[in-house]
Amino acid sequence: MERLKKIKPLIRFHLIVNVLIVLFITGASYYHVPFEGFRDRAMYFIHLAVLQTTVAGFLYFLTLSRWLFRIVFSALFLIYCGFSFWAYSQDISITPALIQGVAETKPDIAIDIITWPFVLFYAVAVLVLTAILKYYNRINPRDGWRILILPALGCVILYFVMERSQYGILNFRLPYNVITGVHEYYEKPPLELNKRFPKFERLQDSVKVVFVLGETVRADHLGLNGYARNTTELLSGRPGLISFPNVYTSKTVTATSVPQLLTDQELEDVSRPLTSVYDPAKLTGYRTVWIGNQTLEKSFLPITETNDEVILVDKYRSVFSFDKELDEVMLKPMDSLLREPHSQLITIHMIGSHWWYENRYTDEHRKFTPVIDSKYIPSLSREQMINSYDNTIVYLDFFLNEIIKSLEKQAVPTAMVYISDHGELLGEDGRWLHAQKGKALTNPAYMIWLSESYREKYPDTYRKLIESKDDSLTTDSVYYTLLDIIRARVSN
Repeated sequence: MERLKKIKPLIRFHLIVNVLIVLFITGASYYHVPFEGFRDRAMYFIHLAVLQTTVAGFLYFLTLSRWLFRIVFSALFLIYCGFSFWAYSQDISITPALIQGVAETKPDIAIDIITWPFVLFYAVAVLVLTAILKYYNRINPRDGWRILILPALGCVILYFVMERSQYGILNFRLPYNVITGVHEYYEKPPLELNKRFPKFERLQDSVKVVFVLGETVRADHLGLNGYARNTTELLSGRPGLISFPNVYTSKTVTATSVPQLLTDQELEDVSRPLTSVYDPAKLTGYRTVWIGNQTLEKSFLPITETNDEVILVDKYRSVFSFDKELDEVMLKPMDSLLREPHSQLITIHMIGSHWWYENRYTDEHRKFTPVIDSKYIPSLSREQMINSYDNTIVYLDFFLNEIIKSLEKQAVPTAMVYISDHGELLGEDGRWLHAQKGKALTNPAYMIWLSESYREKYPDTYRKLIESKDDSLTTDSVYYTLLDIIRARVSN
């Protein structure tokens, strides 16, 4: 009893410091999460409590050394507060892209983001840090270490147990996402690209092609593929549009599927140097531009960089943000590029139908109700989930139709190729979303549209696509089909 009384001030110190860390740092990761009802709030409170418990474990070991705590904790607290302000105020995601922005932005540009709310938040954080350090000077951090060290070690072990059970369950939240982002920023991409190319025939006439990389769209939820709901009302009436309902992929996460779609990699081939689709395009005479509404992951960053230009419309918000820009913001830069006279291969990388579905479309495209109203999936009905998902397909129908309308205005042959990176689980075997096993994940939506002038000028290409539309295909074919559409041919 006497021993517990002795360490009571130490326990009080750790409780207060951890509450302050929740307010100033870790709570920012939960601030924008949509909740509906007590159960949702309770589940995310438990998640936050588990995360903070692991932080408390690392913090305890840091407090055992006075100088280490004063220097390292002070630096980390202020650094993390800088990130958490933007997470609180703008739902910014802490990703490698954000770390790159912090590391590479020039000081004169960085000054422009220093606002009065940021200064006020930081000033309060400095005052709080000062109070923590004063409190720390009044306690003996080594009191009762024989009693506290095992619980602290258990808290640290809990972190590794949680991450092992589901990658990213803690690493995608503050404060761990900063460490994860820094690690991924400096990590060498695993991909090796081919640097030796044969000679390609130069394109004699101008052609403009838009290659749309979709996200999480399964083929069987497209009305034009026979789905009971008319989710593709605009595309269904489009002359020159061909849908391929029987496409297979074994790669059901963006990090592996996108590199395969952008190169000559086969589904089971990972050992050789790969050829980016943009290198043959450029050698054929195309100007290549990437317009993205997703964070550039390390797995496909080297491929992206083989483009002549890369445009990111919402660079610092990832799929984990709930204020992510809609995909239609990419239409403006696309239209601007299409006004240029030369042949073009423009890639549009969508946020698409990625969870949280309600942030992926406008009110105008809310065709099916009721929709989801909570991020906590067990509290939602299957009807809500599918309604919201199908509304994202209705929005996709609008988005692709807008691209086609822009291409129809061009005075040269044009084409659009759409392929989703993978599908989505919608309750099959009680499972939802993706990044797991499930047949629905392996059948991504795949569509190609060719303008009337393209069909007239290159009838053989159109005929081959029509003949293969009902075939069983793999995503291995996408690379070669795209090369065929852009007329990339090796010189004899």
